[in-house]
Amino acid sequence: MFQFKHKILISSIGLLALAVLLAPVCFAGVNAAPHLGTGSGARSIGLGGAFTAIADDATSTIWNPAGLPAVDDLTITLASAPMTLDRRHSFIGLIKSVGNGGLGLSVVNAGVDGIDAYNSQGVRTGSFGYNSNAIALSYGHNLGVVSLGASGRMYMDTIDDSSASGFAGADIGLLGGNKARTFSYGIAARNLGNSIPGAELPIIVTGGLAYRVLHKHVATFSVDVQHQVLDLPESTTSLHLGTEYLIAKTFAIRGGSKLTADRVQFFAGFGVGVGGLQLDYAVKAVESSVYDDIGGGTHFVSLSYSY
Repeated sequence: MFQFKHKILISSIGLLALAVLLAPVCFAGVNAAPHLGTGSGARSIGLGGAFTAIADDATSTIWNPAGLPAVDDLTITLASAPMTLDRRHSFIGLIKSVGNGGLGLSVVNAGVDGIDAYNSQGVRTGSFGYNSNAIALSYGHNLGVVSLGASGRMYMDTIDDSSASGFAGADIGLLGGNKARTFSYGIAARNLGNSIPGAELPIIVTGGLAYRVLHKHVATFSVDVQHQVLDLPESTTSLHLGTEYLIAKTFAIRGGSKLTADRVQFFAGFGVGVGGLQLDYAVKAVESSVYDDIGGGTHFVSLSYSY
């Protein structure tokens, strides 16, 4: 049994290493769906996106599918982020335990309403909307030493009366840690092998660590390093830092940051859990870059129920 688990571990690490090695030669010139790279869920956003080594709720389908075995038996999560300029971003995830694993179904929706339309003479002719849905089927399995997970995602894009669809790629992930659950590590590679007609999604490779101080209350410190394979003048490698302080398994306070060579973002949030019901809130408090001061003010809300 030990040899079997050892072989599985070595094989999975090799697969993830292959994804990392291939990523630099698979540049995407344009990110066709940037909202798929921002993540979902107020809790993980409040941690600055440093969630790859934590991944223990329904948003694991987005961050690291290897975390699905740690999700409660039956969990449903709804998340929303009302944006500026009539933009919207929402997430719904349903997770069910299956033996030593977890099966997940999730949908990420993004869109813009009321876009002005003009004819060739520059005269406004009305308005139209943009809507996209990414539907993912995910599975994670606990092998004891580590958990492994994978997702497959379909993408449907609609602009006015035209639409396109395709395979938005596969995600693979690994999650491990010590028996005391004070230390964990995670690796995830996303958007592998996507084939959306006329568009490209960047491969995203992320590695993370998390450390928990288990005392009367629980303090969690997490860090992620993420690289998006994009041919852009801006930096596509980012450092994510997060902190969560959980009081009596009921109330949590969170803070986080996302840092690149030319941009900085700071996040804050909180969570309240009663029984199987969990409410989380986060806000992007500050965002600035070397080009201009963008400001903050984007709000994120999630509601989860576990049975």
